[in-house]
Formats: sequence, C-alpha cells, structure tokens
Amino acid sequence: MKKRFCLAVSFTAIVLMMAACGKKDTSGLVYLKDFNPSDYVTLGDYGNMEIHLEDPAVTDEEVEQSVEYILSTRPVKTEVTGRPARLGDVANIDFEGKLDGVAFDGGTGAGYDLELGSGSFIAGFEDGVVGMEIGEVKDLDLNFPDPYDRNPDLSGAAVVFTVTLNSLSTKEPAELTDQFVEELMIEGCSNVAEFKDYIRDSLLESQKQQYQQKKEEVILEELEKIMTYKDMPEGMVDRMTETMIANITSYAQMYGADVGEYVAGVYGGTAEEYEETLKGQAGLMVQRYVMLAAIADKEDIAVSDEDLEKQIAEEAEEYGYESVEEYTKNMDKEAYREYLLMNETLAFLGENVKVTAEGAK
Repeated sequence: MKKRFCLAVSFTAIVLMMAACGKKDTSGLVYLKDFNPSDYVTLGDYGNMEIHLEDPAVTDEEVEQSVEYILSTRPVKTEVTGRPARLGDVANIDFEGKLDGVAFDGGTGAGYDLELGSGSFIAGFEDGVVGMEIGEVKDLDLNFPDPYDRNPDLSGAAVVFTVTLNSLSTKEPAELTDQFVEELMIEGCSNVAEFKDYIRDSLLESQKQQYQQKKEEVILEELEKIMTYKDMPEGMVDRMTETMIANITSYAQMYGADVGEYVAGVYGGTAEEYEETLKGQAGLMVQRYVMLAAIADKEDIAVSDEDLEKQIAEEAEEYGYESVEEYTKNMDKEAYREYLLMNETLAFLGENVKVTAEGAK
C-alpha cells in the first residue's frame, strides 16, 4: 500500500495521522467504522465522470530558465581594484556599531561579504559604503527603523557604524560549460547536453507530481457536484474539529502567531470565532471522508488490520523509530486507517476517471 497525498485533503489527513491526544466521544458515531457511510450520502454517477487537465509538459524555455537560475546560484567572483565601491559590487567589510558610544550586540562583524544594493543592512548602510576606497575607514551615522522587530531595543535608535572596506569584487553568473557540469558532480551528467536532459527530466517529474495532486483535487471537486449529503454524524465532526484545533494551535505557536489570526488568514472568518471556522472546515472534510468511504464500500476497497500494521511498521522503520510501539504511542490508529482508505479510494478513482486535455471538447 503506497502513501499518497492530495492537496484537497492532505492537511486534515496529516493532522489525523499525527493526532492521538485529546478527548474523544467514543459513545457516538465518531469513526467511519461506527456507521454506514451510504446512509449519509447519495452517490452520483462517478463511474462516468470526466475531468479536464493539461498533460505534464516541459518547454525549452523552462529548461533554460532553470539552467540560468542554477548558474546564478554559483556566481564567479572577480576581484576589483583601482576604483571606489559601486552598487552591485560585493564589498568585504569589517564593521562595528555603537549606541551612545558603546558597541551593541549583533552590530559587529569582520570579513563580511555585503552585496551593495541588496538591502541586507538597515537603510543608509549600503549607500554609505558606495564610494569608499579599498582600505578606507568611515563612520556612518544611521538610525534603526522603528519598529525594528529583530531587536526592539534598537527601534528608532541613532547609531554609528565604523566600516572598513577590505576588498571589492564583482559577481557574475557562471558560464555553462562541460567543466561546470562536471563540478556539479551529478550522476550521469558530464557535459552540457546531459545536464540539460537532467534538468528537463527533473522538471517533468515535478510536474507529474503536481499533476497527480491537481488530478485528485479536481476529482474531489467534481465528485461533490454529483453527490447529495445528509447531515454528517456530529461525533465525527467533533473529533475532526478537536483534532484540527489542537494541531493548528501547534502550527500557530510554531510560527509565533495568534491561533485565531492564523485560522482567519488561512480559512477566513474572524480571529475571535476561529473555533467555529474550524468546525465548518471539519464538517466539509467529514463530507469528503463519508463520500469516499461510500465509494470504497461500493468498490470493495478496504484497509485491513494487516494492511494497517504493515504500513505502520514500514513507516516506523523509514522514520528511524526504535520500535513500532514508540512510533504509534501518540497515533490514533483508527483515524490513520481512515486516512489510508481515503488515499486508496482516490487512487482507484484516479486510475479509472476519464481525463481529457484542458479545453478539449
């Protein structure tokens, strides 16, 4: 059984994979196994469904753009002498920043390569280096922006940076040659032609993955147009809501964001009513689960205990856990079984749906 991910369901599916903590009302209809999915959805004629997608394809222009990008990430530096610093130069500098005559944390550096005009430093710093001669020492009277999130204590502060210009160089993209390709040490690539074939193959593989994700997303969207739903089991909606709240709270904390604002930014609604917003999203996800489970029942698709345990064992080994028990100690196995069933059903639909090129009649 292969793991597969669909953009349309992947977030909640991953949430369900990770979830095991939290209170669950086991007295109601909480999991798909607790009820007959077909009692909650009337299936349309999915067997004759047709979707429209462009086949994966890579143009010569896309290959050239990728090559140019790679060349730009491995620039060739050429030392510059006999002239002052200009915008676009790479200036190697020493610098020390002082606030009221005292050096402040994070304001000192030595042998730092600064691309002039990159906006890497606070306003006025790079402009102050422009025009300096190699070996020159210069004081720059500057002010930190207000606010300054990296160090709020410096917000709006007037400071002096003492800058020494050690050397100058220019930076140009590398030239695509057989030697450049050999230095990349990519297996099977020893010349320009092989390198471009490698880029084309890599781009095509990426497009195929995106195509598969898009295909499953479109399948779900088209399925929902031909389905009729009844009210979903409240226990399952509550379970998914609880799981989503717990996991999205963790995501928000990881990014240092308020959970309400995070939810509002992703799903809409207001920050104050984020729990209601997530309950609405959970309800939509339950509809998709019930719909796919009803199709699975009709097509005799199932995830047996053996399938489940085999998948879990493979993952425990793949992810480097010492034991299956360690891997599953925080896993809701029944929720994970549902996740696997959704993927298996989507795989079946993906193999059987008729696909025509975008715009074709």
